[in-house]
Amino acid sequence: MGLVGSKFVALFLGTAGIGTVGLLQNTLAIISSITGFGINISGVRMVALADAEQDRALFSKTVVVLKRWSIATGLLGVLVTFILAKPLSIWTFGSTEYVNWFLVLSINFIFSGLAVNKMVLLQGTRSMKAIAVSTVVYAVLVTLTTIPIYYFFRMDGIIPVLVITSVLNYVVNWFFARKIEILPVQVSIKETFSRGKEMIQLGFLLSINVIFGHIMSYLLKLYFNFQTESTSVLGLYVVASTLLITYVGMIFNAMSTDFYPRLTAVQKDNSQVKEMVNDQIEIGLLLITPLILGFYFLAPIVIRVLYSKDFIDVVLILKFALLAIIIKAIIWPLSFIILAKGEKKLYFKQEIFSDAMNIGFTILLYQYVGLIGIGIAMLLNYAVYGVYVFNVVKNNFQFNFRENTIAIIIKSLILGSLAALTVAVIDYPNGYWILAILLLLSVYFSYVELNKRVDLAGFLMKIKNKFSRN
Repeated sequence: MGLVGSKFVALFLGTAGIGTVGLLQNTLAIISSITGFGINISGVRMVALADAEQDRALFSKTVVVLKRWSIATGLLGVLVTFILAKPLSIWTFGSTEYVNWFLVLSINFIFSGLAVNKMVLLQGTRSMKAIAVSTVVYAVLVTLTTIPIYYFFRMDGIIPVLVITSVLNYVVNWFFARKIEILPVQVSIKETFSRGKEMIQLGFLLSINVIFGHIMSYLLKLYFNFQTESTSVLGLYVVASTLLITYVGMIFNAMSTDFYPRLTAVQKDNSQVKEMVNDQIEIGLLLITPLILGFYFLAPIVIRVLYSKDFIDVVLILKFALLAIIIKAIIWPLSFIILAKGEKKLYFKQEIFSDAMNIGFTILLYQYVGLIGIGIAMLLNYAVYGVYVFNVVKNNFQFNFRENTIAIIIKSLILGSLAALTVAVIDYPNGYWILAILLLLSVYFSYVELNKRVDLAGFLMKIKNKFSRN
């Protein structure tokens, strides 16, 4: 559904419109991260730990505390946006013409605060089925709402769409979280502050990282937006980010939804942490690698189908950025170790380090080699960041890779590197046959390895038999 929605948005708004949407979303994300105190992350840890205690009264008090803080942070977001509406208009678009846009968008923070409360509840209790179904329902509703608004109003529909999607996010999350049992408990204002103290302290440091990351992304978008040689580069950058984060990155969304709460529950036992993280890296790579090779093979076609021929230059960014995603599949589970253990300072340092490298590499390489430099910057960032994070978890938490995990890492990196070299040196369409071979090898390798772990053959046979009966 997201793919369908993106296609129509690209047709109705073009590169300039998508760039504007990206800037507005980034601006809202900065304010949300500043006023939200990282509750969307620290709250998951808090709820997961309370749920693991099997004490419903304690759990219910935790939920009440979380709800109150979520509402307070939402109202703070509204206040900050009202105060900064004029400066935000000037910083983002270079004039005061768009002040009303930000005043209207302030409504989003009320619903986003409420939505965060419900999603944290679902994640902390590992309500996987509810999260999966709610995500699909939300995607359908957003797509069905977005297409007609953009069709009739084009650029004037951007603000209504952003507000409506925020409302829909809350409504859907509320609907699926309403069945979680919460006992009627009394929690005083004093207790709300005292019980929420750890969550806010952890969340505050986490939010500094998130704030810095959003600001770096915002500055990059402003930098691309004001490039005089090409007014479309911002739109291309936003589309590349969407492909890498939303579509290719869907496995990382699942990882953060399910893996983080599970890891938090066992974070005191380093041996369990090691096994769980190695398992996660293996499964992540076995799922991500064929997907990346498929994107390498189909990139020019995917861009035209999902967006339009005006966005074909996104392929230049993807040439090396796709390989970076394979490296990310190795790093992400490692970085969750630091987060699950509540090591605030270590997590803060690693994220600041990554964000600073990202903006530095991106601007520098874009200046020298153009769009392809954005992808190279992403690859360099994840490679250096990965070495840094591995050393941190190895030295502080006695983590190391299993032999089988190392074998899968090496094979995945070889396949991804060969695909990147193919499109960089031979390019499309001459490289298609090499990419096809690499894709088939990747699919076969992943099938064999996944079948050892989850009886993939039996699962596929079960689906086949089900369809046969129907």
